[in-house]
Amino acid sequence: MRTLWACGLVLGMIGLVGCSGTMEDPKEAAPTATPSADRLAISGAITVLLSTDGKGPDIGKPCAPPTGSKVKAGAEVRVTDSEGKTLGTQKLGAGHAGGSTLKTCNFSFSFKVPGEAENYEMTVEGFPPMQYTREDIRRGLSFYETEQGTLAPQ
Repeated sequence: MRTLWACGLVLGMIGLVGCSGTMEDPKEAAPTATPSADRLAISGAITVLLSTDGKGPDIGKPCAPPTGSKVKAGAEVRVTDSEGKTLGTQKLGAGHAGGSTLKTCNFSFSFKVPGEAENYEMTVEGFPPMQYTREDIRRGLSFYETEQGTLAPQ
């Protein structure tokens, strides 16, 4: 009886091995998906001071920068990689008022670029280029126009 049981066990094991096919690594057998390009969302705003006495348009209302400001609706925002290749461009949106006592005119931008690089250069039309890391961009970019006509981070 034990011999019959042992023969059945051996035949059963042989049958299982025969049904399983070859012993391949599942990682090698599975088709690989083509990785998608990492996209980096770039968003931010440029703020221009309108007044310090609360005079000006209500919050959220359209506004225009004061005379002499280099910031303009429709100005191009350009992002390049460290080799100078343009990754994306966007135009500044229309200005919208912000603040209560300090009235500002805020111009926003938002777009996506390939995000494989670690370092980027951003240029806002009329201003010198600015260098940023991928992490800087992920945190959001917010600037104000200084009295000297340059952009400074907020």
